[in-house]
Amino acid sequence: MSVTRRWFGALQRAFGAKPVPRGKPARGEPGRPPLPRLALTQEPDTTYAIGDVHGCLDPLRELEARILDDARGRPGSKLIVMLGDYVDRGPDSADVLAHLAAPSPEGFRRVSLRGNHDDVLLRLLEGRVDPRWWLGFGGAQTLLSYGLDPAPLGHDRRALAALVRRLAAEMPRAHRRFLAACPVALATPRHLFCHAGARPGVTLEAQSDEDLLWLRGPFLEHRGAPFERTVVHGHTPASTPFVSPYRIGLDTNACRGGRLSAARLAGGEVTILQA
Repeated sequence: MSVTRRWFGALQRAFGAKPVPRGKPARGEPGRPPLPRLALTQEPDTTYAIGDVHGCLDPLRELEARILDDARGRPGSKLIVMLGDYVDRGPDSADVLAHLAAPSPEGFRRVSLRGNHDDVLLRLLEGRVDPRWWLGFGGAQTLLSYGLDPAPLGHDRRALAALVRRLAAEMPRAHRRFLAACPVALATPRHLFCHAGARPGVTLEAQSDEDLLWLRGPFLEHRGAPFERTVVHGHTPASTPFVSPYRIGLDTNACRGGRLSAARLAGGEVTILQA
């Protein structure tokens, strides 16, 4: 059974999950199909959303321990939503992927959404990204986490391309399957979870993959009517989590000295937990 089918089956049994019609693929990538997205027909009793990990395994484990402690004794269904960007910049990308590809903590369901860094890594492995650009995007640390050192190669494109082909050959299949299965968005009756944000005035079905993975300005600067759901996202780093009626931002720069943040969503209230 594929990772996608296993996730979907578990969510369907727990929350009445259904696939959402796929939106538009990223611009400039002809032939690439739109990415999957999901919706839950029921709101989980308690949801924990976790911001950008970026190869920081120890803070992730610490935050998961805090979540397990916080959830102890809370009744009903429990969901963990990872908001993407599991790789690059931090030291432990390979171990983070192995951790998230394993079963979710006991008593929880977990959905791992796709971030722009995760998507770029997949496109890199498909030969769609210049490896020299990717190294500056945080990819050097990902290579090192798999035991591959790009430093001696400088900016030699051919040599770097060969190193990326070696990465594609040596990366555990479970890691690549995990990344490929990550949906780009998850909607519940109250919330829209995605990595970057959503374009104001556009329904979930019509949001482009590119906006859900990369959008900043039009989303962050929006001051009009609230979205139909509260958007829970990462992608844009800040020193502290941002909480408002229309968006909850949880990227607090864990890979650059900040703390890894999560939000507990339960009963209409938002509570911040940090590692």
